[in-house]
Amino acid sequence: MQSRTFLRIEGDLVSLITEVIDREVTLPDLMTELTTAQVAMTPRLPTGCRFWLRSGTTDRSVFVVEQPPSRRTIEYHASRRHDSEPTTYRLAVPYVVFVVWTIGEQVEGLATYFRAQPIASLDATLLCSTLPNTNDDGVVCLGSVRVSGASVGERVDALIGAFWASRFNQDLRRHPLPFNGGFRAWASRSRRDPLAALSLQYDPYWRTLRQVVAQLAGLAITDLPAGAPLPEEPAEAEVLTPEPMADGGEPDALAS
Repeated sequence: MQSRTFLRIEGDLVSLITEVIDREVTLPDLMTELTTAQVAMTPRLPTGCRFWLRSGTTDRSVFVVEQPPSRRTIEYHASRRHDSEPTTYRLAVPYVVFVVWTIGEQVEGLATYFRAQPIASLDATLLCSTLPNTNDDGVVCLGSVRVSGASVGERVDALIGAFWASRFNQDLRRHPLPFNGGFRAWASRSRRDPLAALSLQYDPYWRTLRQVVAQLAGLAITDLPAGAPLPEEPAEAEVLTPEPMADGGEPDALAS
C-alpha cells in the first residue's frame, strides 16, 4: 500500500489531496488482473450488520450489528458454588445492538446495548443492557471464548452466537433491571407478553453510537460518515432456541 499527495486546482480553489493506493497495474494488464484475480471490495458482513467502519491507518474495523426484539433462552449461574446448577430463563429482549471491533482479521472485543427502536443513523442514542456479564459501558466479559470462521464476518456471527449460548454468571455486575424480582420476574413478564421488553424504561447510556464507534475505531467523531446505515435485513419475530426448563433455582441474587 502506498500513498501520494498532490495539489488540485479548480478555479480559485486549491485543495491538498492525499490518496491511498492499494494496488497498481498497467493498463494493458488490467483485463488480465480482473479475470484472474478475486478482488474483495468489502468483507463478508455479519448477519444484521447496520454499519461497518474501517480505519486504514490502524487496520481497525468496527461492525455494528442489530438484532430485532425476540425471546432468548439464557443460562444463568446465580451461585458462585462450583457444584451448583444454572437456571434457564426465557427472556424477551428489545432491539439488541452489538458493537464488535477487530484489528486486521482478529476479533478484539464485544459490547452490547439496548434500544426500543431500530437504528436510524450513527447518531442513535443507546440504552444500557441489563444482560449478564456486561459492564456499565456495555463491554462483554468474553472469558476464554474463541471463535473461528473463514472471514471476519463469520467470526463476528460466531462471537454473537457464543454470547447468547454462554453460561452467564456473576463475573461482572450487570446493569440493574428496571423492576424488582430479577430474571424470574423478567421471564414471567416475557411469558405474558413477548414484546414486554420494548415498553420497559432502561437507563440511557451516556454516549451515542457515533461516539462509541469512533472510540473503538480510533477515529475522530468528524471522521465518521453521516450517511444512512446499511439496509436492514427482514426481522424475525421469534428466535428459535431450546425451550426452558421448569422454573426453579434461586432468584437472581443481583436483583434489587
